[in-house]
Amino acid sequence: MLALAAAVTAGCTPAPAAPLDPFPPRPADIDIERVDPCATLSPELKRELQVGEGVAGTAPVDEMTTRACGWGNLLDGFNYTIQLIPQDAGRAVADPGTWVSTVAGFGTVTQTERADTFPLCQVLVDVNDGQTIRIQVQTTDEQTDGAAYPVDEVCRRADRVAADAVQNADRVVG
Repeated sequence: MLALAAAVTAGCTPAPAAPLDPFPPRPADIDIERVDPCATLSPELKRELQVGEGVAGTAPVDEMTTRACGWGNLLDGFNYTIQLIPQDAGRAVADPGTWVSTVAGFGTVTQTERADTFPLCQVLVDVNDGQTIRIQVQTTDEQTDGAAYPVDEVCRRADRVAADAVQNADRVVG
């Protein structure tokens, strides 16, 4: 019997280790199929950002059509988009210029572009297995002195929108 156990053990090779999940446990799972992207911002945040109800639409991601909603403020030049993507947020961890963080207890991957001109900050929120809510905030205008908005300010707004969106989505779905 001992020889049989040794023969079975000797023939086994350890399975490759799965990549570690870069995110903490979620406070809740949000099913993006049950979420209306235009309903994710609270009335309070919409007032604060000085935006209306949002415009529903679709946006492509990796040959998929995803649901999205966009808001714009013509007074300060900030645009906001919330997109529901049926992909794992962890896929973006290795992309250049990204960092992992949390918003409202959910793991996120943040990435910035065009920091010296019209900054864009996107926050990918890990809301469920294979499901992401992507928040994009971009400026389309300069500050009153003609300088670009600091990318840190754009990302602070993106984090604020992300926190509000996942808390609202969780309440709507929950």
